[in-house]
Amino acid sequence: MINPLKKIRSILSNIDDSMEDDAKLAMVKGYWEVGKIASEYKDSTGKVIKDIADEVEAPTHAMQRYIQFYKEFPQGYPGKYYDRVIHWTYICCILPVHDKEARDFYLKEACKNKWNKHQLVERINNGYYQSVKESTEYNVKSSKKKNIVETKEQQLYRYTAEVIKIVDGDTLDLDIDVGFKLKLEHRVRFRGINCPEIGTPKGQKAKEFLESEFAKCVVEKLASKGEHAARPVVVVKTYKRGIYGRYIVDIYYLPGESNPEVIAKKGKLLNQVLLDKGLASKA
Repeated sequence: MINPLKKIRSILSNIDDSMEDDAKLAMVKGYWEVGKIASEYKDSTGKVIKDIADEVEAPTHAMQRYIQFYKEFPQGYPGKYYDRVIHWTYICCILPVHDKEARDFYLKEACKNKWNKHQLVERINNGYYQSVKESTEYNVKSSKKKNIVETKEQQLYRYTAEVIKIVDGDTLDLDIDVGFKLKLEHRVRFRGINCPEIGTPKGQKAKEFLESEFAKCVVEKLASKGEHAARPVVVVKTYKRGIYGRYIVDIYYLPGESNPEVIAKKGKLLNQVLLDKGLASKA
């Protein structure tokens, strides 16, 4: 029988860290096997991870990851999603996620959208999976009850926008992309709801809720010289102008996401969220 420590040393010494897909697959498979052997060896001998790592001349933190990788995927792991290799960087990013469904979701989305490490970590930290899940469940639930998203015979226009300022709980200043590389700043009001005045405790609470939600919507990006810093991205559906000249709108948002197509498809209707949380009343 081969000594477990010798087997671990052999696997680690033969790992190819090139950028070829086959090498990436072999690397992750090798780390999983190391984690399995080390975990079983640890359980059978009672040795601590540091001692095992020292004996095979590997960093302790790396050995901890190999073992955690095996324990999170005891039956093995998917090598690819959407014909894209699940490389070791992705694995390291999702190890803190212990919910299997959430873990699979992040790996699939990362492969599908070709996220880099920072984009994946940011979405995990912003609770992107939970937001999409809640949005899906919420939209199904909303379709079964009467609320402000019931269909009306009105012509709708959809735009991508960035939030410049939260005026109060139901009013925003937006930088709206109207196409042809043209952006216009507009003050808009949420359709179908009224929030308390900003000078009241309830009005301030509604504004603080928006600040908290929009803070999760800022996806990190580098601003070029002369450009503004990253701002929350939302999708806007406009209906008409109100009596004060402000557009009446629906606002869709999704924490951790800046792609308007994804927001439009999976996002939450902020008007309805404010209503359901008791931060607004129906107009």
